[in-house]
Amino acid sequence: MMPLMAQSQNNLLENIGVQVEVPNVPTFLVKHKGEELKCYPISTIKKKSKKDLIKYYCMQKDIQMTDRGKIEDQENAEIRDQEYGQNAKEQFRIDIQDQMDRGSIYTVKIPRADVYNPIMVSFMARQQLNNRYYGKLIDGLLPAKLYISLRPQFASSANEEGLSLKNGGSRGGFFYYYQFANDIELMMQYEAGVSWNSDTPFINISNMDDSSRRLSYLSLQYNESTILIGKAWSAYYDVAGFTDHYMAFGAQASGAFNAGTDGGASGTGRADKIMQIQTNWKDVHAKVQLQYKHDAHNGIDIDYDYSISGSLIYKGWSNIRAGIALSYAKFDDITAQMLALGIDGEDFSSVAGVIYTQEDFSVNALLSYTRNHMNDDQGIYLDGIGSELYLRYDIGDSWRLAGGFNYLIPKDNSYEYDYNIKKSIFSLQYTFGKKNFNDLIYIEFDLPNGKLANGDSLNMSVAVGIRYLLSR
Repeated sequence: MMPLMAQSQNNLLENIGVQVEVPNVPTFLVKHKGEELKCYPISTIKKKSKKDLIKYYCMQKDIQMTDRGKIEDQENAEIRDQEYGQNAKEQFRIDIQDQMDRGSIYTVKIPRADVYNPIMVSFMARQQLNNRYYGKLIDGLLPAKLYISLRPQFASSANEEGLSLKNGGSRGGFFYYYQFANDIELMMQYEAGVSWNSDTPFINISNMDDSSRRLSYLSLQYNESTILIGKAWSAYYDVAGFTDHYMAFGAQASGAFNAGTDGGASGTGRADKIMQIQTNWKDVHAKVQLQYKHDAHNGIDIDYDYSISGSLIYKGWSNIRAGIALSYAKFDDITAQMLALGIDGEDFSSVAGVIYTQEDFSVNALLSYTRNHMNDDQGIYLDGIGSELYLRYDIGDSWRLAGGFNYLIPKDNSYEYDYNIKKSIFSLQYTFGKKNFNDLIYIEFDLPNGKLANGDSLNMSVAVGIRYLLSR
C-alpha cells in the first residue's frame, strides 16, 4: 500500500495537473524571496553515471488549492469544452486565477544521494532558485497566459478536386490578467493568426488587409460589469456563436461572418474599434456595443457612420440557454456603386438561438434575418433568412459525433440570382491530452445541396485535421 504521505503528495500534484509516479523520498522546506516554500518530489531523472537526480516542485508552504478549476455545473463545463468567443476569455481568466491561487511553482533537481540531508538539500535548492537567470523574465510576464493553437488540416473545398494542406485557423497570442486591491480586474488579450504565407507576418497590428490580428483589446471588470475597448468578439456573436462549433465548416448562415470577412467592420464577428459594456443580473447576461466612424468592407466605396449592437441571454432554465442579438450599422451614404451591389439601405442583422445540454448530448440551434449584410459568391448583397443546427453526442471522454446543417435562403424581391446555402455537416472527433477538445483529431464532411449565383451546384468537401494547444 502507498504511504499516506505519498498519497497526499499525489493528490496535490494531480490538482495542479501533474500525472507522475512520486519517488519515495522526503519533502523539504526552503526560503526564497522572503517566503517559505515546500518542495515535493515529482520524478526521478536517470543518469548514465548512476548519480540519479530527484526533480522537485517547490511551492508556497500553506498553499490553498481552490475548486475554481474543477467546474461541475453545466454552464462552466461548456466554457472548458467549447473554445469560442466570450467562453475563451472566461477560460483564460479562470486558468490565471487558479495559477495565482496556488502561487509560483519552481523546479529544482537534487542528487538522490543528498535528498536525506536537510542542510545540503536546502542549500542546493537555494542555489538553484537564486541562479534562475530567467526568473525575472517569467515573473514579469505573470500573471499571463501564453498560447498557440496549431490547426493544420488536409481539406478539399466545393470548387476544387483533391485534398490540399491548409492552415485550419491556427492562432496564438497572450492573455494578461491583473486584479487590483479594490477588486477591479484588468484583462488584455492579443491574438494573431499563424499564417504559413511568408508575406503575412505573425505579429502585424496594422489595420491593413494583410493583418493577421484576430483580437486586441483591453477590458476592466468590477463584480458583474465589464467595459472593453479594441477588437474583440462582438455582442452579436454571443448568440451567433451558439452553433459555431464545427471543426472546418459551418457558421455561414448566422450573419456573424459576412462578405468574406471576420465580421469586423459590421460588428457581428470579431468587431473592430469597439466599445462594449456588459453586465450580468442573476440569470441574465446583457451586452451593448458601439462602433463609430469606421471603414466598411472591401468593395464598398463609403464608410460606416456608426454601428450599434446588443445581446441578451437568459440562463435561468435547467439545461437550457436562450438568447437574442441585434446589430444595426448606418452607412454615411448609399452610393450608386452600392446600389449596383444590391445594398439599398442600412446594414441590419438579427439572430435568436437556444442551447439544450445534457451530460453527453446537446442541441444548439439558431435563426437569423439579415438585410444588406450577406452577399453571394459574386459579391451581390441580399436579404435573407438563415438557420443553423449543431448536434453533439459524446462517446465516453474521448470520442464525439457532431452533425447538423446551415441554411441561408434569399428573401429579397429585388434579388434575381439562384444563390442559396443548403448544407449538411457531419464530424467525428477524437480528443487526447486534457480531454477538453482543445487537443483532437477529426474528420468532417460538408454535403452541399445549395446553388451558386449562376445556378451551379457544389461538390462535397472533406477536411481531416488536428488541433493541438500549447500554453503556459
